[in-house]
Amino acid sequence: MMLRGLRAEGKRLLTPELASGEVPRWGEREYAPLLLELERRTALDALDHAVDLTLAATAAFEPASDVLLAPRLHRALPLSRREASNAAPWRFLSVVHRPDLVRHRWENRSWASMRARFWSAGTRPDSNVFCRLWWIAELSRDGDDYSLTEAVLNRPALATGLFIRALSSHRPAVAACCQVLGDASSADVEATLKLLHKTLSTLVLEALSFEQLCELITRLRARAGG
Repeated sequence: MMLRGLRAEGKRLLTPELASGEVPRWGEREYAPLLLELERRTALDALDHAVDLTLAATAAFEPASDVLLAPRLHRALPLSRREASNAAPWRFLSVVHRPDLVRHRWENRSWASMRARFWSAGTRPDSNVFCRLWWIAELSRDGDDYSLTEAVLNRPALATGLFIRALSSHRPAVAACCQVLGDASSADVEATLKLLHKTLSTLVLEALSFEQLCELITRLRARAGG
């Protein structure tokens, strides 16, 4: 199958039955009229292989699946940032093509949150699963080196705290946070990132070296009690 987009009207396919697995996936008759062709034709064989490997290797509802899948997903979908900013292909992947991944990653405890994990673009934990992991990999990789991606996703509290904030678009800041806060508690991570966000309102982030960022975050962690 090729990557396509799902129109906004396709939200009618996002039902509680799909989210629970009562409807494993929709047939072509239901989704075909709701699809969009994309500029780039991208085969989904590599993505399907990556998803299948991840499902086989991880337990349901475990963050470990994020660590395994993010680099594989990013390699399988060679999109530009402009293309990846379009919500339509992410909705196609979650609602039409591989809803099983969303159900594997997240337990359906809240319909509002589960619906967002199928539909809403972004990098928050309650965003579309495919979109979130692709963008985290895109923002944290160094060429084909995804070691920082894996390190951040191995610390779910840190990944959450970073990727709900604009500073996540600056890779050296992500790397510095990962180095300084890698062993911090969830409370200390959030307290430090709040101070960092406030401090950066008076600084030019791009003007700080990695070493300066590490020193700054270390001081802020001490202030936060961590």
